[in-house]
Amino acid sequence: MKWFFVATFLIYSLNVTGFRLGKFVLCGSCVKDEPIDLVFYFPYAAAVVTFWFASHIGQWLLLGLFALFHVVCFFSTYKYCLWPDEDKIKRYNLHFAHTHHIIKPSQRVLVPDTFHMMLFVKFFVNLITIVIYTLT
Repeated sequence: MKWFFVATFLIYSLNVTGFRLGKFVLCGSCVKDEPIDLVFYFPYAAAVVTFWFASHIGQWLLLGLFALFHVVCFFSTYKYCLWPDEDKIKRYNLHFAHTHHIIKPSQRVLVPDTFHMMLFVKFFVNLITIVIYTLT
């Protein structure tokens, strides 16, 4: 279980460093593009380390963070996927125009880039995993 959260933390760490192979850009560096993401990165790092050394405390920190991540993701992205906002879609598409998209961006519906899709799935799987871990 501990290795699972370390692995998913390393995937999230790509957000800090950015990931680019030639013209393929999975995600930009949040240090340059979205420094607000560091506000979530450091508590997440601390929670993963706490879970590694004191799982009885770390599990609650991770549970709280993943719940918080979903609330923040809802108000910043999920909401606009469900209820489109033309201005938000234009700004999102412009900001993430250089990153890889599995699904072509739309002007009518917010379609997250590949990294954000992976991130949302990762957050959901992590939330379910830590809930199961905490209940057992």
